Amino acid sequence: MRDAFTVETAEVPAQVVIRAKRHGLADELPTWIAASPGRLEAAARDCGAATGRRTSSTTAMCPWTATDSPSAVCRSPTRRRRGRGRSGTGGRGGTTVRREPARRLAYTRISKSQVAFPQILAAFEAGEAWIGERGPAYDGPCREVCFAEWEAVGPEDPACDVAFPVG
Repeated sequence: MRDAFTVETAEVPAQVVIRAKRHGLADELPTWIAASPGRLEAAARDCGAATGRRTSSTTAMCPWTATDSPSAVCRSPTRRRRGRGRSGTGGRGGTTVRREPARRLAYTRISKSQVAFPQILAAFEAGEAWIGERGPAYDGPCREVCFAEWEAVGPEDPACDVAFPVG
């Protein structure tokens, strides 16, 4: 199944993100991720920022394993007021503001229906196989980068990139 995916690379510039982090099981992630935009938007307002479209820059760093694993959901703020929104901890609901470094991503694009667990595992496996065959080193946790307006896209429409930071 992993051969059905095309892996490409992209350079991603440094960016400031608002992040919510937690530990949990794979079957708990969809509910937590679905509730995250509200938490992140509230945290953005608290630091004088806005997050733009609801799903335009959501990144979920999800292990999709059966064990209790760390996960995070991030959104990029669109604007900040002077003197606010510095990196740090202690935001609303355990959120933090941090600067993600510029990096190269190896990614495969998937449809909305492929985002569901366990279907998404094949996309992760394709990315891992590509990295194993070509040899770039991992440079951070894998992630899902949702770029579609979730409610507006159909099941077979492109909606998300499964991405691996590589060096």
